[in-house]
Amino acid sequence: MVKRMMQKIMVFMSRNMIACDEASFLISYRLDHRLGPYRWMQLKMHLLSCHLCRKYANQIKQLNAAVDQYREGCSSEECIHHLPKDSREEIQEVVSRELNAK
Repeated sequence: MVKRMMQKIMVFMSRNMIACDEASFLISYRLDHRLGPYRWMQLKMHLLSCHLCRKYANQIKQLNAAVDQYREGCSSEECIHHLPKDSREEIQEVVSRELNAK
């Protein structure tokens, strides 16, 4: 009985298991989109069995959090990462001259 049940589980998993490249795509895709139930289940099954993809998912999650934190902290003009207005205008003038020179 148990052996038969295990065989059914293995067949189900082999038919629905995705490869690492597809899993990494879904990990990135789910940052901006919602996965359907079937794709979500496939990804979860893959993550249960693949430590490298779990590690990648954690890295992507941390990177996304860092970018969000940076955006929140640098939304004002006073942020040290923003160029001063005169520098931006100077760069814009040089780029315009170069584009018009061609």
